[in-house]
Amino acid sequence: MLNKKIKSASIVVIGNEILSGRTQDKNINYIAKELFKSGVLLKYVCVIPDEKKIIVNEIRRLKRKFDFIITTGGIGPTHDDITAESISLAVKKSYVLHKDAYQELVKYYKKIKSDLTDARKKMAYMPKGSKLIKNSVSGAPGFQIENIFVFAGIPSIAEAMTKEFLKIIKVKNKFYSTSITTKLFESKIAHILEKAENSYHDVSIGSYPIYDGKPRGVEIVISSMVNKTNVLSAKKFISSQINKII
Repeated sequence: MLNKKIKSASIVVIGNEILSGRTQDKNINYIAKELFKSGVLLKYVCVIPDEKKIIVNEIRRLKRKFDFIITTGGIGPTHDDITAESISLAVKKSYVLHKDAYQELVKYYKKIKSDLTDARKKMAYMPKGSKLIKNSVSGAPGFQIENIFVFAGIPSIAEAMTKEFLKIIKVKNKFYSTSITTKLFESKIAHILEKAENSYHDVSIGSYPIYDGKPRGVEIVISSMVNKTNVLSAKKFISSQINKII
């Protein structure tokens, strides 16, 4: 059973370029690792196109299921950057110019000696009542409205916004994880892992083949959201059982 104190999250990647394969997503892995380290349970990830109806429906569905919804992509200056407008519709808020966001853009483009065009000004529009998520990389902020946190899709900016997000939510929890590497294959150790998971409560055990052109064995990951002692005990048990068959 999930501890009620553990906060859950979902990631919504928005972008036709991801779905077409033209651009490879680099944000999910980074955000997932940071959430885990911070004690937030990532339970769902999806990739959807730049289509208002789909964005609105998915955001409305997820905001009722998870503590935090993180979106990446679609808040730039081009015609197909419709995330902010779509989320305004999803939460039934006016899509307006955020004065502080606009001032951030003014400062940034003055600093780099470039024009703040109407297209760039679009990046300061967001749902009425939004709180800004700082962008230390390029000036244009992300935003929070209700339990929805909207990041840019560019990896360096998404990473900066993830750090700001973790400051905002102030979750103080800790998950526990450790690993074992063995040259044995999964078929040889499956019964050991099953027994360990059945014997140690609140522990999740996964096995992941190591392959670099040739099979090199398995990495066993033992983790728990609440129980460090059982993680260490399960690791000790698995190691001892593997040693018996090597």
